[in-house]
Amino acid sequence: MSASLIYSPFFLITALYLLSSVWGLGNLLRPEGFSKKWADRLPIIAFVLHSLFLIFLTFKTNNIPITNLFESMVFLIWCVVAVFNGVGYLYNVTALGAFLFPLVTLLSLWAIGLMGHPLSAPTNLGKFWLIAHTIPLFMGYAAFTLTFTLSVMYLTQQRQLKLKVFGPLFKGLPSLESLDVLMWRTLSLGFPLLTLGLVFGAFWMRYSNALGPQWYLDSKVVMGLVTWLIYAALLHLRIGVSWHGSRVAALTIVGFILVLFTFLGTFFLGAQHGFQKVSQEDVRLIKELK
Repeated sequence: MSASLIYSPFFLITALYLLSSVWGLGNLLRPEGFSKKWADRLPIIAFVLHSLFLIFLTFKTNNIPITNLFESMVFLIWCVVAVFNGVGYLYNVTALGAFLFPLVTLLSLWAIGLMGHPLSAPTNLGKFWLIAHTIPLFMGYAAFTLTFTLSVMYLTQQRQLKLKVFGPLFKGLPSLESLDVLMWRTLSLGFPLLTLGLVFGAFWMRYSNALGPQWYLDSKVVMGLVTWLIYAALLHLRIGVSWHGSRVAALTIVGFILVLFTFLGTFFLGAQHGFQKVSQEDVRLIKELK
């Protein structure tokens, strides 16, 4: 079965995330034209199909489905929506989906663009390290994605107040105080997960010699540390200096840009960490062995 056929269900999942975006924004801005029922149901349908797709890939690869850049992006998006569902269940955050799912749709389209990219996970990455390093890291990134979304919501609501615009958008968004608290909680969730993932990753690279003696100079490793320092500084400013509001929101946006760059951008700078180039001949030989 060709890779394009195996991955084809993700086109439907992306379409459902797009519809979730349209209905979420529509329900926020024009609730009389876009029912809340479908604004709530569409993300659930998309997430269930996304979960089934990941289970299918897991059985197909006999591993966590992050064997290439496309699968890694798909898994990251699933983590984002999973954390969204958890936050939504615990805190019932009004309008969060309306702001999150346009981003999820863009990430899904980006993932589709990575289909067939010649970077695959190395065979010497054992399942234990795959779980210990990757899952906390991805869940940490997902929590930071929620922090970023809440920051955008905070800055949007703050602008509505400054301009004294009290339309449907203002009424549909939570209060600044509620958004500030949720930014702090998602940040507090993401940071220990990021730390755990980086510690396990450093341990694996140090003792497996996967990247050679100078593994710490790999661009992905360096950017991972920079990202960790940014979020550590954010936590310090929040706890030690009592920073709140727009300053924290602006910094979390910067942090999220670093997350995206660390996750994918470093590969285009020559990062060797996590994935290796696979030639067409390698692909042919792998298929023959199967």
